[in-house]
Amino acid sequence: MAHTFECEVRFRIENIRDFEARLNLLGGSIAYDYEFIDYYYKPVGEQWNPVEKNLRIRDWINPQHQTTVYFDKLKIMSIDGLQFKRSMYSEGKLPIFRSELTVCKSLLEDIGFEFWFSIRKEKARLWEIKKHNFCTAVEYIEGLEWIGELEFEGTEPEKARLAIENALKVLSIPKKLVTYKPISAIYLELKDLI
Repeated sequence: MAHTFECEVRFRIENIRDFEARLNLLGGSIAYDYEFIDYYYKPVGEQWNPVEKNLRIRDWINPQHQTTVYFDKLKIMSIDGLQFKRSMYSEGKLPIFRSELTVCKSLLEDIGFEFWFSIRKEKARLWEIKKHNFCTAVEYIEGLEWIGELEFEGTEPEKARLAIENALKVLSIPKKLVTYKPISAIYLELKDLI
């Protein structure tokens, strides 16, 4: 869903059937299905805070795209009680290099990074809610179950906050299920790796 200075939140989906029934009632439609594995890396011998930055190789399963190394640097914003993450680069995740998975892995190892963990997003789909002018992603991640994502253009963080709050209201997502943390941090906390 790449947006300029992307601002996003994630939310836990307690019951995927109920949630997708709600999306259908809102006139939502599936824009596309997707699946990929993200391989996260960190500097050899160092610990990175995934709430602040992430380096990953995205290996697409469906649809077919070239395997890409991405870097993103994040800032946690808090405006009127809502916390969300905002990309520090206008492009969001910066594509650094594209090639075969083995070449991407070798490149990162050659410049001083080591494999940290991987996350596979399965049964994922992007829903368009045209009536309300936004999209939401739903993704299945082993160990985390179903996770949703809302992402908006973030040149003006206050407008992004309003858009996020509006979408959460439309989707009837309770605030207790919402987090500003990137999926990497959520996953590592679950696995007690940070």
